[in-house]
Amino acid sequence: MMSFFQGSNLFSGKLNKLRTMALGVVFVGIIIMYLGYAGYAGFLGGLFQGSGIFMSIMMVIGLLLTVSSFLLYFWVGMLSTRAVQVECPTCRKPTKMLGTTDDCMFCGQRLSFDPKYASHSQDSQPQS
Repeated sequence: MMSFFQGSNLFSGKLNKLRTMALGVVFVGIIIMYLGYAGYAGFLGGLFQGSGIFMSIMMVIGLLLTVSSFLLYFWVGMLSTRAVQVECPTCRKPTKMLGTTDDCMFCGQRLSFDPKYASHSQDSQPQS
């Protein structure tokens, strides 16, 4: 089962990091809204039971987080259309780069347009 996860790198590449963060914000927003209702219904004890103000505040905070996640997903989509697509020298798969340095979305290899940040390996050395 562990070999299934070895090939995928969830947090490699700037685009994947932003997408993962947006997904986390959606979950946090939904959990906050659920806790607001659970407090109103009395599942969190008698302190917030029947308190419409507590439920309303939690619902608004959760809604704002969910809407901000939508905006973050939209922004990442716009960034993805402008990202430069390159071929990774390690895994030979096409990946998108943001900025001058980024990681391959598949293998995590550090990629760079700037020669001073390029990784020096046996394959990338010029032949003399």
